[in-house]
Amino acid sequence: MSRRDYNVSVSFELRPIISDEIPEFVGVCVAGFGESVDPARMGLDWTTAELDRSVAAVVDGQIAGTGRLYSFEVVVPGLEVVPAAAVSWIAVLPTHRRQGILTGIMGRHLDDAVDRGEALAILHASEGTIYRRYGYGTASFVLSGRVDRPHSAFLLPVDDPGRNRLVDDAAARKALPDIFDRAWRRRPGAVSRPDYWWEDHVFYLDKRKQEGTGFFVVHEDAGGVPDGYAVYRSKPAWEEGVSRNRLEVEDLVTVTDTARASLWRYLFDVDLVQTIEIHDAPVDEPLRWLLAESRRFHVNRYADSLWVRLLDVPAALSARRYAVEGRLVFEIRDARRPDGEAAGRFALDGGPDGAACTRTDDEPDLSLDVADLGAIYLGGVAPSTLAAAGLIDEHAPGVLTRADTMFVTHPVPFTMTDF
Repeated sequence: MSRRDYNVSVSFELRPIISDEIPEFVGVCVAGFGESVDPARMGLDWTTAELDRSVAAVVDGQIAGTGRLYSFEVVVPGLEVVPAAAVSWIAVLPTHRRQGILTGIMGRHLDDAVDRGEALAILHASEGTIYRRYGYGTASFVLSGRVDRPHSAFLLPVDDPGRNRLVDDAAARKALPDIFDRAWRRRPGAVSRPDYWWEDHVFYLDKRKQEGTGFFVVHEDAGGVPDGYAVYRSKPAWEEGVSRNRLEVEDLVTVTDTARASLWRYLFDVDLVQTIEIHDAPVDEPLRWLLAESRRFHVNRYADSLWVRLLDVPAALSARRYAVEGRLVFEIRDARRPDGEAAGRFALDGGPDGAACTRTDDEPDLSLDVADLGAIYLGGVAPSTLAAAGLIDEHAPGVLTRADTMFVTHPVPFTMTDF
């Protein structure tokens, strides 16, 4: 298909790719990120999945920009699961930057999601300055940190009638997706992992060999039912005959608190390790309170995780649940899609048992950009916080307090999955 008018300044065509174009498509994407690619990865399911949702910007017969949508699901407050368009592979060649290609790709993505009836689009941002202008708001956060093994003692012993088992690759392929499928539906902000996701992100053995030896440990409850796992790798480092190995926790997923505490204890007890590094933990991670010395959990990164873009406000706000009963009228600005279902005035009536959202002519309680509605949607950002930054206008006293109370959720949103 030819491009639509997205305020572009260069002539190009936007279209899906076919399988023969995967090497060129991937090459453009990694070039845009200043990276290289292992040719063996070209055939992975993650790369070849849903090519009909790929977007290539073609200039003079050559691909100059890339984008992908994946058909994911996301858990919203109340633990309802809703379809979402997961945006990935966004890149433009350095030779074609600032010529309207990114705007065209992002616009095509929004059109595609709307055509498929997806009320949300979601993404992880490589740069924090890009995506707000397309209507995305930061909706969940993540932290990373480290614990030095000599200071990893727990305040209380772990009361665990179950056990931890190291498993090989074949056993992990069976166990891990099943555990994840039980766990992710319990956490607002979590997104699904389609079958094609696992091979590229967890089970790609060549990647593990390049980045350090990888291990899988599965926790089983007292009845032998798997209810948690950790994926980790060890980075060897020896100084004068003394081990300074670094253990990196890549994926820790648990169904129960006991499984989580037990897996942490296992990871801290691995021999010949100096430092345990934790990647992408939830901001309400209980590890700090497990440790005897809580300050020994050194947080070195607190960052944005999932960005959310609402495309159908009535559908999206009706899908989630709210902490208390209440009514709010929103006036929403959507510069990219001013005639779409995320622009205008909407009345929300919601509570713990359900919600309804419809267009209205009533006077607004709050005025905000669609990006800021995306930010508060999962409960990870309080409306009053954005108001303090000048991003939300309150039109009557007490409305922000009501909005804060309605939108808050527990546990806090945690996405768990990169894409």
